[in-house]
Amino acid sequence: MKSRYSKLLLSCCSLLLILGMTACGEATATMTQDSGNLGTVSKAEQKLDEEVFPKDKVVDVKITIDSGDFQDMLDNASAEEYKEASVDYNGQHFEHIGIRTKGNLSLRSVVQMPDSDRYSFKLSFDEYVDQTLDGISKINLNNNYSDASSMREFLTYELAEQLGLPTPKYSYVNVYINDELWGFYLAIEQIGDAYLNRHFGNSYGALYKGEMTGSGSDLTWLGDDPSAYTGLALKSKTTNDDILIDMINELNNGRDYEKVLDVEESLKYIALNVATNNMDSYIGQNKQNYYLYEDDGIFSILPWDYNMAFGGMGGGMPGGMGGFGNRGVNEAGGQAAGSAQSAPDSSSDSQASPSESGTAALPADGSTPEPPGGGSVDSTEPAGQREPQETAAPDFERASGSSLLIDEPTQGAVADRPLVAKLLEVQEYKELYHSILQEAVDGYLSNDTFTARVNELAAMISPYVQADPNAFYSYEEFQAAVPSLIATNASQVENISRQLDGTIPSTGDGSGSGGGMGGFGGDMNRNRGQNNTTASQGEAEGLFPAFGGQMPQGQAPGGQTEGQIPDRNGQPGGGGRGDFNFDFGFGQENGARQGAASAEGAIATGASLLFLLSAAGFVAFFKRRRW
Repeated sequence: MKSRYSKLLLSCCSLLLILGMTACGEATATMTQDSGNLGTVSKAEQKLDEEVFPKDKVVDVKITIDSGDFQDMLDNASAEEYKEASVDYNGQHFEHIGIRTKGNLSLRSVVQMPDSDRYSFKLSFDEYVDQTLDGISKINLNNNYSDASSMREFLTYELAEQLGLPTPKYSYVNVYINDELWGFYLAIEQIGDAYLNRHFGNSYGALYKGEMTGSGSDLTWLGDDPSAYTGLALKSKTTNDDILIDMINELNNGRDYEKVLDVEESLKYIALNVATNNMDSYIGQNKQNYYLYEDDGIFSILPWDYNMAFGGMGGGMPGGMGGFGNRGVNEAGGQAAGSAQSAPDSSSDSQASPSESGTAALPADGSTPEPPGGGSVDSTEPAGQREPQETAAPDFERASGSSLLIDEPTQGAVADRPLVAKLLEVQEYKELYHSILQEAVDGYLSNDTFTARVNELAAMISPYVQADPNAFYSYEEFQAAVPSLIATNASQVENISRQLDGTIPSTGDGSGSGGGMGGFGGDMNRNRGQNNTTASQGEAEGLFPAFGGQMPQGQAPGGQTEGQIPDRNGQPGGGGRGDFNFDFGFGQENGARQGAASAEGAIATGASLLFLLSAAGFVAFFKRRRW
């Protein structure tokens, strides 16, 4: 009997040992697979950076669409309806993609221009068939609206990367429509599955977008009815309104902010908009252009849409939107026909891309460089003699008028922006926020570093800007905008630095310091269809008109929004920073998120080992028993 029980116990113990070893093996295999996946993610992101979103060159995006469909899309741009097309994206060909116009203020403004069709576009690779471009299903082609330098958004996203914020991929592109150059654009990855997987390790959380057309995008408490928050538009198939309400309630009525918010990331988001004086954001009067992503009950605020950064909407800076209007309209129209001859074509075998050669630059004597492709500026005056009367950059004394208060940076009462007011009431958070700003102004935005980067980008994009047949601004305005951008940043850096060291106050009476609507600078209409040559001498207007100008006629707040469900077929990307590297010490969260799966694997392994040890102890105990 004892022998029989002994054999039975030994058999049970052996089974336990086998199960324990199997569990360990599966956990180890899972960890190995996770490690392999991380390697794949890194390679996938590297491919994105090199082939889809390179920072060191301009790539071609060649769209082919039925001419009737394209004209219908332009004629009914406000409808933002997809049309079927095909695209060659830097050599990768896709059939059956969707293309539509996109935008809010920029879309409505171009609709009202009598002679321009320079819309921003959205490419949807999976609109009709299940396909992605290296995991990305939607890419926005932004038209550099209101930005004579064509660099504001690029530079701000680059700073966001250095601050460790989850940033979409972005790069410059030359857009062709039916083999004709349409214009020089900035391509930006749509926030969707690929982006979320890359930065959070998942894409199953709820995603909301702050929009100015509804209520609640300021994150103030409107009660526990989710339908009251119409300004927080759901952009995912997953919804979690109860957790959203909990977050807004805690932010407004509680104190345990870290229970519902990624506080450090929120402070970085605020710092990014303050450092770049971007009023077209949560801190501005429209309280828009950001996303909220819920990951296991914690919300992150995601940066979005920065063509108005560096004082593009005023915000206490010189300039503003007063320079825009339907003035000086040319009769040439906004079509690209006949302009392709002078376009930079990176796919041409006979003509090297200027961005790849690295030789394109803004000449020191102010002359115009030869455009790529052998074209020339359409003007009878020598380039060195063309001096627009009012497009020169403002001197530093004029640019030093920044009055944005870093601890009260809102347009309107700071109390009406609880993400700012509540977090900065906590001394620990305010000190962290100040340290983020300090790193930004001492690093990426420091005069030497920022000037070098701006000049580097200007040299790369200059030939493409000049060859743009539908540009909003003349090439001379672009040239003037480069030093203006540098001066604007220098003014803001000085203002922030003086507040950080206590030389001047960082708060006021609580009414906000963001000012009103500011200016675009330049005349976006008078250059239509002229291959980006200068306006006539008497016609040139100031790049930075007086602060406080009015919105374009008919541009009341509100209107169309993108309203698209984000891509759900994206593949994981990577989590690294951009190509222009500075280590600010704030970029660790994303790596921690990506390590969550490995941590779970380690826990499973530990549990399996404990199970194995228990089985071994059980065996040892019964071996000592006498029967």
